[in-house]
Amino acid sequence: MDKSIINVNRTDCTGCGACKVACPVDAIKLEYDADGFLYPVVTEACINCGKCSNACQVVHPLEKYPTPKAYAFMATRQIREVSSSGGLFSLLATYVIGQGGAVFGAVYSEGYKSVYMTKAETIDGIAPMRGSKYVFCETKETYKEAKELLDAGRQVLYTGTPCEIAGLRTYLGKEYDNLLLVDFICHAANSVKAYESWLDEFTEGKELKKLDFRDKNFYKWSTPAVAYFKDGSVKKQPYNECFWYNGFLEGVINRDNCAHCAYACAERVSDITMGDAWQVARINKDYNDGIGTSLVLVNSEKGKDVFNQIQTELKNIVTLCEEIPLEEIRKYNGNINFPQKQSPARKFFFSHLDEMGYHKALWYGRGRRWDFGIVGWWFASNYGSALTYYALAKQLESMGKASIFIPIPKLDGTPWDDDTKKVEEFIGKHFRIANKRDKEHMHEMNHFCDAFMLGSDQMWTEITTNLVGYTFFLDFVASGKKKIACAPSFGAGRYSSNPDMRLQASVLLDRFDAVSVRETSGVDICNEVFGIDAQQIIDPIFWVDQQVYDDLADQSEVKDLPEKYLFCYVLDPTDEKIKIAERIAKERNLEIVTILGMREAKDTRAKWPLGRIIDEASVEDFVNAIRNCEYMFTDSHHGVCLAIKYNRNYVAIGNVARGLDRFTTVGGLLGLNERIISLPKQGVEDVVALADIDYAPVNEKLSYEINRGITWMEDAMKRPAKPETPMYTMLRRIEALEKEVAELKNR
Repeated sequence: MDKSIINVNRTDCTGCGACKVACPVDAIKLEYDADGFLYPVVTEACINCGKCSNACQVVHPLEKYPTPKAYAFMATRQIREVSSSGGLFSLLATYVIGQGGAVFGAVYSEGYKSVYMTKAETIDGIAPMRGSKYVFCETKETYKEAKELLDAGRQVLYTGTPCEIAGLRTYLGKEYDNLLLVDFICHAANSVKAYESWLDEFTEGKELKKLDFRDKNFYKWSTPAVAYFKDGSVKKQPYNECFWYNGFLEGVINRDNCAHCAYACAERVSDITMGDAWQVARINKDYNDGIGTSLVLVNSEKGKDVFNQIQTELKNIVTLCEEIPLEEIRKYNGNINFPQKQSPARKFFFSHLDEMGYHKALWYGRGRRWDFGIVGWWFASNYGSALTYYALAKQLESMGKASIFIPIPKLDGTPWDDDTKKVEEFIGKHFRIANKRDKEHMHEMNHFCDAFMLGSDQMWTEITTNLVGYTFFLDFVASGKKKIACAPSFGAGRYSSNPDMRLQASVLLDRFDAVSVRETSGVDICNEVFGIDAQQIIDPIFWVDQQVYDDLADQSEVKDLPEKYLFCYVLDPTDEKIKIAERIAKERNLEIVTILGMREAKDTRAKWPLGRIIDEASVEDFVNAIRNCEYMFTDSHHGVCLAIKYNRNYVAIGNVARGLDRFTTVGGLLGLNERIISLPKQGVEDVVALADIDYAPVNEKLSYEINRGITWMEDAMKRPAKPETPMYTMLRRIEALEKEVAELKNR
């Protein structure tokens, strides 16, 4: 049995470092992860003694003191002007040093690049410890140093976050009468990597003389960011303009464990808690003079004794010490009530921090700006549609681009069927979805997106245009915004519409900066019907690594699939398809597992009597069923794509009603057209005659097509946005005049 802290859940670890200093053989290293958070790493030198676990606050949670009394506290103005709030720390430190003791507190490293815990034994030594630092603090060897002083009988004041205090207590393993533990009301421990990026951008390369998040020269008692530079200049931002505060107050840059912090409550594990008495003037206006008032929680009897002693022995520098109602003051101090939740923007922020830098990653991640607004049938109740758009967004993510999915309104304003909710929930688990807007307000997305990308599937058809207007031609996108069409489809080998629709479509397509199509026939349609150049590229569902799909499949809740089975993914069941599936299963001695079309299942289930049907299958269930099958039978284009991605033997029933070109394009590119069976010209015997697929040449061709598609995408992104076309400008002017005339007639 492993007795080390290796079994502690990573999301619970506070990074306090108690495990490292407790290890007798130095087998634990503390290392920063890719996001800038410190975690222990157990090396091969571990002797499995269990001392690290014994010192771990997660393994051995501490009992908290009872609900404390609260006080409003002020030291003299001179002390408070260099303190975060009311100056309590300075008085406690002065008291302990006066007893011949030592004080442990947080200080900046050289250049203000990081924060670490250190020891002071003089009044001058506590000066760098004053003030809020707002970034994760390394305890280094201070737990060990504090223990040595305590064992020598010295008085020790140790100040830190609640989890740092808890870490010291579990490391010590016993109580010391000569130890005073003081924590503060903590919002969160923030990423060092994020802090370094913010600091580099905030200081703009200038040499820092001082950084102060509590500067009272310009803002009095507040939380600004003020940088004093060696060249004599000063840069300052109030809290409401400072992105550093946005990052941690909204839970974007905080450590994982902070989201469920055990100490974000009034009941503490320290002797005394200090913080800001925000809104204390609501209790008594005389308790706030604008320079700072401390909120003090006296948690233990030891804390009570020391708090009383400083009021007596240092009474000449205590200007206010009054009990206040805890239930009232805690209303304005959220983190003694509950922990800060993680922001949905956190994942995006850290995945883009390196390439974007702090401010841009935060700005985009918080949902204010996006590189691309994704437009298309991403919400359609279809497993394939969900996955091709998921893959497109994942590919953009891998290229450092932030995407938001844009809901599409119907022209008549009626809602889509409830069937779409399953896909919306799937996409929403992984990416941001914009608020729903009606057709009239779609243009608002221009405020949030730098560019727009039309995804794959059938969108440039007369039926679709009658349903959603020209949204899939990006008619709502403003001039100067880049417009890219990534493998959309005309649905068939021709384009049919009335002359007016064709003219409108032609003008709108001409506005695109880059156009690609999914089928080879689409290239000819673009050129011959609309007079624009287009390139055929393979469906984006192929673009991402198989691991991306494996990660989805691992989330499937269907855990009892047969060891060997034929997977049937059928949109339009027929008797002939049933016969073919039965024959494949019989010839190969396979059980049958079926998933019917997401939207179609309620109408087709009775028409497909074969094997086990997975009802209400999730997208993850769908991918998992393909990943684990021996053979796949389908009449779906995207079903074929996933079978190829997983190198599965398959047969595809060419679906003429839904568009055969998509099947033949993929089959032609990859040398797999023989896998397409055309009913009724072909039948069961043609399927049985199919040999297993040699995927070596297929994968080589597929790799080429994927690279070609991604290269096209990269080139499209680099192009400057087109200037507006005269024809488009003229048509919009005509529409505006027609609207004015209609309004005049209705008066």
